[in-house]
Amino acid sequence: MKYATILFALFALSACDFTKRLDTAAVVKEMKSKQVKRVLPQDVVNQVDTWGQEIQTKGAMKLDSATNALQITVRIGAPASLKTSFKDAKMIEMMDALDYSLSQKQDIPASIQKNTAGDSLYYFYPSEAGKITVLGFAKNIVIQNMDRPLIK
Repeated sequence: MKYATILFALFALSACDFTKRLDTAAVVKEMKSKQVKRVLPQDVVNQVDTWGQEIQTKGAMKLDSATNALQITVRIGAPASLKTSFKDAKMIEMMDALDYSLSQKQDIPASIQKNTAGDSLYYFYPSEAGKITVLGFAKNIVIQNMDRPLIK
């Protein structure tokens, strides 16, 4: 029995591979980077606002690079003509409101609206005379591309 115990212990130790040790600090760092983070709806809106303001101030050059990187849909035109490109009732109402504001010669500030389903955010800002630029952001793409420090 004594020899069997020693033989079993030697077999168990020989089965252990001590050559592949893991760096625990690196493993902890990797685990934290892959940890599921909590993103609040306000964080998503703030990120869309930041990107929308950058695109609005830097113009077409920033718009081209951001469109590809963030998969943004861009619509530019008069609200009455843009209305036909939307299927969502809330966005159609928004186009009607923008059309009315332009007809009354009111100043239109940049704004963010969610669609009815809540899976997309739209950043609106006035461009050339009588035209509106609409940047469409998919919520899941925004979350994937957010700055990591902003995610809690």
